[in-house]
Amino acid sequence: MSPFEWHFPTKLVYGPGRVSEVGQRSAQYGHKAMIVTYLRGNGLDRTLVTIEKSLKDAGIEFIVFAHIESNPRSKTIDKATALFVSNHCDLVIALGGGSVIDAAKYIAATAFSGGKCWDYVLSASHTSQQYSGTYPLIAIPSIAAVGSEANCNGVVVNSHSQEKGVTCSDVFFPKVAIVDPAVQASVPLRLTQDSCISIFSSLLEHYLASSNESELADRFTESMILCLKDSTEKIIYDIDNNEVRGQLALCSIFAWSGVQALGRLSKVPLQYLEMPLSARYDLPYGRGMVVIIVAYLAFFADVLPERWAKLARRCFGVTEQDDIKAAAMLSGEVARWFKSTHSYLTLGDVGIPDEKFELMAEDVMRLHANSGERAELGTRSITKQDVIDIYNLCK
Repeated sequence: MSPFEWHFPTKLVYGPGRVSEVGQRSAQYGHKAMIVTYLRGNGLDRTLVTIEKSLKDAGIEFIVFAHIESNPRSKTIDKATALFVSNHCDLVIALGGGSVIDAAKYIAATAFSGGKCWDYVLSASHTSQQYSGTYPLIAIPSIAAVGSEANCNGVVVNSHSQEKGVTCSDVFFPKVAIVDPAVQASVPLRLTQDSCISIFSSLLEHYLASSNESELADRFTESMILCLKDSTEKIIYDIDNNEVRGQLALCSIFAWSGVQALGRLSKVPLQYLEMPLSARYDLPYGRGMVVIIVAYLAFFADVLPERWAKLARRCFGVTEQDDIKAAAMLSGEVARWFKSTHSYLTLGDVGIPDEKFELMAEDVMRLHANSGERAELGTRSITKQDVIDIYNLCK
């Protein structure tokens, strides 16, 4: 088990109806808020009205920026940042999924630190700036997916190059996450399926991408995968079940909280491979992940077979005792689970043709290949051709 430091500074406020507390929570952090959300007419309008009333009752001034896209663009975030500064706001409230919350993180931190949001993105192609601080952020997630409401990561798409980049900074932790399952009840079936895959991908990343032993972290991860599998199978047949929505919300938060990676923090190869899909084709993150995961599991199974085999046995019912054979079985078992929940998709299903594979592979290498030739993707370094080969397995 490798040395680590871990903290979880975000206050979680959980329960149906808790979104109405946003005013009193906001009063602890600021006087004028920018509410950041999607375009109006997306199913969150009633929740937005509740938030506005709560802020008014608490004496908090506010403006609304309702222009965030799925896979938020740098140009949009920079526009919102300028508006935040010119209106003398001192607090951000995010209402939406990971795209909105990530955008809100960039707005709050870039308004405080200066510059443009892309200046702070981690990339092998430029030297990234470091945030000096941030304005407070309150996150109200509308879907259980990447857990952005309680972690220190954010992603943004470059409006000019269509590259998708990530920032990891302690200033990105929201002060408060108001997790109200009633807010998430309006999520339609396909997006619910996508969100469950997002959670699964978070749980896979560190479990499979490091050889470091951390049995406690393994058990945390395995228990969340089992809870996720059970909850996914329930929610697709009972879409309005708030109790199951709540279980998914907690899985989402703790799947990327750091607790699942204690003692074995590593690279995040699944994210690197998926980013060109959602950046260039505007896919929901989980929809890109369901395309990538099975191919990733097949391609890398021989690198750390003991890790693949452990997961296959503990979470997918594999009884084979030979690690190499058990590892090779994991991708098939995961594909069967995806199909049983009607989530399984290929690159063809989402409209990405073969001739775009090289372009997407170039995106991966440009952002993550420090040497120019190979990208370190957790279990081993890979070439541009390896990335193309993985995409070919996704067809």
